[in-house]
Amino acid sequence: MTGAAIVRWQSGDAVVLAVHGAFDGASAWALRLAMEESEAARYVVDLTHAVEACEFAASILATFVHQSRRMKRVVFLPGDEGHARLLAGFGLELIEDEVDAGVPLLRPSWPSAETDLEPGATA
Repeated sequence: MTGAAIVRWQSGDAVVLAVHGAFDGASAWALRLAMEESEAARYVVDLTHAVEACEFAASILATFVHQSRRMKRVVFLPGDEGHARLLAGFGLELIEDEVDAGVPLLRPSWPSAETDLEPGATA
């Protein structure tokens, strides 16, 4: 079982896979399976909400990315400089923001506690 939740959404022609929690072996394997099972060709792995990142996770995805690079393009949005060093050390492509990704990384929006409507109210 993974120590993270993987949140997935479509942004332009890319699938964004955001890791919320630990970027560990289990979450990396879940990401790999999600990309293998999808017909999409472009992915952004968003680690901006990852609380930790381990080498084993990076090695799992590096193997997948290098084996499938002809059919799938995967880029990574690191959450901090430690993530960036770890990912770069495994030869993974990093982006700094949505401009680098070439797609808008529009995140799904859910009502927040401050903006929730009163019961029965309509927008």
